[in-house]
Amino acid sequence: MVRTFHSKVDSWYWWLMAATAFGMFYCFWFHETVLTLLAAVLMIFEIEMLIHTCYKVEDNRWLRIESGRFVPGHQVQLAAIVRIRPVRAYSFSPALSFRRLLIEYRKEDGQMAAVQVSPQNEEDFLRWLNKQQSNL
Repeated sequence: MVRTFHSKVDSWYWWLMAATAFGMFYCFWFHETVLTLLAAVLMIFEIEMLIHTCYKVEDNRWLRIESGRFVPGHQVQLAAIVRIRPVRAYSFSPALSFRRLLIEYRKEDGQMAAVQVSPQNEEDFLRWLNKQQSNL
């Protein structure tokens, strides 16, 4: 069974999309064709991330982190997760909110890695992860 958690979306992301839409309209109005096309492509990326950023916890012991069709996703083995802690970060990650969970895990080669996620319901997400990890 797969449980899907969608990303929480902060107001800053909506403002970014509004600014991009305004810029696209402005460039279109003043016949700036290249800038209009660039703004349209950026808008497509933003909408794609808004719709498709999600976190899937699968019974086959994987956490799949998706952030749209144009951004590569992450796969984390549930047994490899070392620690999960809340953070407030402003860096690029597959999260549409600044309030995030930092998932630290050990890669197959033994090195430590981390990924940030921002599920809508953090408590349910953590409960589901713990449930799946306890079934390992």
